[in-house]
Amino acid sequence: MSNWLAEQIAATNEPSSELPDRIKNILKSNYAKKIITNELIVLKNNIQGKEAGNIIRLYEILQLKDSSIKKLYSKKWYVKAKGIHELYTMDQRDLLKIIYKNANSKNELVRTEAQTGIVHMYGFDGLRFLSVISNPITEWQQIKLLAQLQNQQPSNVFLKKLNEWLRSKNDTVITFCLKIAAIYSIKEALPIIHQTCLKHNNAFVRKTAIETLVSFPQQTETSALKALYKLETKQNKIAILTVLRKIGSRNDIQFLKEIVLSEDIDLAKEAMITLLKIAPDMITWKEQLFVQKNKVTRFTLHALDELAYQ
Repeated sequence: MSNWLAEQIAATNEPSSELPDRIKNILKSNYAKKIITNELIVLKNNIQGKEAGNIIRLYEILQLKDSSIKKLYSKKWYVKAKGIHELYTMDQRDLLKIIYKNANSKNELVRTEAQTGIVHMYGFDGLRFLSVISNPITEWQQIKLLAQLQNQQPSNVFLKKLNEWLRSKNDTVITFCLKIAAIYSIKEALPIIHQTCLKHNNAFVRKTAIETLVSFPQQTETSALKALYKLETKQNKIAILTVLRKIGSRNDIQFLKEIVLSEDIDLAKEAMITLLKIAPDMITWKEQLFVQKNKVTRFTLHALDELAYQ
């Protein structure tokens, strides 16, 4: 069977719908269908061009698509997820509507496969499910979706919907879209990022929004970040200091000096690293702090001492 498949995949012409009797006999076994489907899936993931087209055609001719469709309608979540995976890998776009209905499934694996499949087949346009999902998009799923979008540019449909999704009631939709805005430097998203995302009630959303600003060094006023600093959680304060390390200027020196003199060892350390990054000549000021111990708490001195060996 493997030799016959290899011949058909490598053939110049499209595989014939007329199957040899020995192949028909093999296909009477559900176990054989399972093995052949898995083999074609592996090949499809590793082959492009005309051969990939032949693999899809074989999948259909051998009626393996029918088996995948049965899995798609299964009540067992792991079987349903397997069917979705097979169908989108084989680019079966006629099943899109049914796959789309599973994009907000209560089962994480089912909705993960459905969302991945939609984006696999339709790229940025496939992200329209972001308008309807209520379940979270896990960090791992966000990574998978971003991988599907590699080497593609945001579509007009996506750009028109982006501001709506940045206001979503689903916090993970917001963080996912913020990551896309950062990767593709979509400056049209900046007003919403400042007006809504940086003021969001979810600290992680705010942190993601803060980190996004690194992608817009020319359009970002550090004064906005400095104003947020006092109101933020410790983790988000560190995020602000990290962003300033990349987009800050000498105008931020006084702000950073004040944090260096704070009693929080972690914040003092991050602030000093940022200070020396944007103003290397401040090394003199750092050395003076070791002498003027009365101006610095013992915690900050310890942090600065660590920096001396970096």
